Amino acid sequence: MTESTCLNMPMVTSPEFWRNYAESCAGKGPSRAFHGQNWDKAAETYDDLETCHDYQNQLDTVISTLLEKGALDRENSVLDVGCGTGTYAVRMSQLVKEVMCLDFSEAMLGQLKAKIASSGISNVTAILTDWRAYEPDRQFDLVFCSMTPLLRHMQNVDKLLGCSRRFVAIISWAGVKSNPLFEAVYKEIFGKKDENPCMDILPLFNYLYTKGFAPDMHFFNACWERTRGVDRQVEAMLWQFELKRELGDAEKRLVRQMVEAQARDGLITVKTRVRLAFLMIDKEMARKPC
Repeated sequence: MTESTCLNMPMVTSPEFWRNYAESCAGKGPSRAFHGQNWDKAAETYDDLETCHDYQNQLDTVISTLLEKGALDRENSVLDVGCGTGTYAVRMSQLVKEVMCLDFSEAMLGQLKAKIASSGISNVTAILTDWRAYEPDRQFDLVFCSMTPLLRHMQNVDKLLGCSRRFVAIISWAGVKSNPLFEAVYKEIFGKKDENPCMDILPLFNYLYTKGFAPDMHFFNACWERTRGVDRQVEAMLWQFELKRELGDAEKRLVRQMVEAQARDGLITVKTRVRLAFLMIDKEMARKPC
């Protein structure tokens, strides 16, 4: 280790360093990801992933871990921030007193409300709001947040911590997302490889660690496999691309042509290699006396 590296260690071990680092990365990411109407386009195809074995294994592992740690209990309240279509919320509702779900996409919440109605669930509340503007009036036993761009900004994470009475659970990208079809189409449209500097758990973990927490962390290495009709696959890809910018008609036709070229009998199977991190904090452990 060089002398200059040693001199920089106090800076790297400060929360401010990682807050600023995360902010510098977030500035390079797509701002359209922070508008609810852009996520409305994903609502119809969002739950297609639930047919994937690896994804179901992830859901089971997360729920069983939350149970084991005591975060899910009949007397507990849960706040699900950026709940999407409520995949986790519906499961947690069977194990806790109440779940409050927040999302800024009206269409996503529409899917959640349909699940609530069809299942006869009475302890889930869905609220259309942007977390950045939402003013919580109480704390929850568990604050849960999964796969949302909100995690790029540490002030949002501080807000999650502040809303938690004890537990915070976060699921986010961990540096790996590889989909050959997506990558090929992306390069044709944007002329370069898709690079997302905010796709890693490292800044978030280090920020929490330097704030005095010692999060438990579990990694999921998975293959997300989905078989869809051509129209549905095109729809799913278009919303991802349009998180960057609006596409023109010629570009939309190109997406369809490239999907159709790989389809068989009107269906296409797409595989995405991913690595995700499941991070969990028990605030009581940070306060545990010697």
